[in-house]
Amino acid sequence: MISYEEAVKIIVDNTKRLGIEKVFLDKALGRVLAEDIYADADNPPADNSGMDGFAVRYEDIKGATEEEPVVLEIIGESKAGGEPVSVKPGTAAYIYTGGLIPDGADTVVQKELTKVEDNKVFIFQELPKGANIRPQGGDYKKGDLLIKKGKRLRPAEIGILSSVNKPTVYVYQVPRVGIITTGDEIIDVGEPFERKSQIRTSNTYSLYSQVIEAGGEPVIIGFAKDEPEDIERKLSYAKSCDILLTTGGVSVGEYDLVKDFVVKVLGVEILFWKVKQKPGKPVAFGVWGAEKEKLFFGIPGNPVAAMVVFENMVKPAIRKMRGDEKLFNPVIKAKLKGGYKRKKGERLEFIRVALELTDEGFIATPFGKQGSNILTGMVYAHGFGIVDVGVTEIKDGEEIKVSVFDTSFMEGEKI
Repeated sequence: MISYEEAVKIIVDNTKRLGIEKVFLDKALGRVLAEDIYADADNPPADNSGMDGFAVRYEDIKGATEEEPVVLEIIGESKAGGEPVSVKPGTAAYIYTGGLIPDGADTVVQKELTKVEDNKVFIFQELPKGANIRPQGGDYKKGDLLIKKGKRLRPAEIGILSSVNKPTVYVYQVPRVGIITTGDEIIDVGEPFERKSQIRTSNTYSLYSQVIEAGGEPVIIGFAKDEPEDIERKLSYAKSCDILLTTGGVSVGEYDLVKDFVVKVLGVEILFWKVKQKPGKPVAFGVWGAEKEKLFFGIPGNPVAAMVVFENMVKPAIRKMRGDEKLFNPVIKAKLKGGYKRKKGERLEFIRVALELTDEGFIATPFGKQGSNILTGMVYAHGFGIVDVGVTEIKDGEEIKVSVFDTSFMEGEKI
């Protein structure tokens, strides 16, 4: 049995980044950029107005006040997308936000500081030369590096790609993640119970959702019975996947067959089995494929253990495969409310905690029942409190590290 830290290092070291593909801009959100993006032109392409108002010569408005306004002749207008006019001494031009600065003008006076009568404009305040003008290249200049390779694309980056005329973009491929749920006792959603020993699957669909959140493409391969023939058949369907997840069947019971059969059917090289962590001790990890580029995770069948192992071990692998630079959930420090005790400190433990942000910082409250089969605890949890090896008690108000997988507790905060 190895430590959690050793297990994670083995996983990351053996995870290879996938290849690249070109996608249209409307499909690029959330993908990881596989090329540097440079500006194809200055932005803005020319000096333009940041206000509705009047384009003027600074020399003409010097000394203007409400008591002694400057009066200028209106000789035209400049609007966004239109052609500019020329401003001469003693004249001004209507200008709208985004309109090109007319030749001869060097300042824009916002509409609120003016009054129009007939073809005259009264200027009631002197402004600094260059006021309200957005200069050419003020955002970026031609040739500037705007987005570096490896950036996960958000709406802001999509906007930049559009502005530099990139209808298609190179991104890293997304891993296909196959999910096989094992066990004679498991039935699918919609199926009726035929005996009391049966349970309805939760792992299949919670893992499916976790894969999507992590940026992977989930594939439900199916449910495998505790029979060699059925397990072999289901495993054969996994050959098109980049990552295979199985739940159940990797412990030490007579019917825990998965670990042996992935070796037989897929040629998986098991790199570790069993980790000093709670929950999730009976987890197996291996590599397979022509160049050992594919991954296998044998995840415990208990639903909380399955979700914990995914967040801490599978998610980093998915993120690395798809090109992400940040592999792990953020870790914060919080004060533990109510304290936490355990009998033994032999394993690193991840306890489910609800988080809140107060004026005194983050507060973490453990969910009462921490059993690896108590899925309801995950409903209220925002993160996993990390109880280090050797620690048997954390007192009320003491600090604890929390790996955050859900930031919804931050929503609604005032800016």
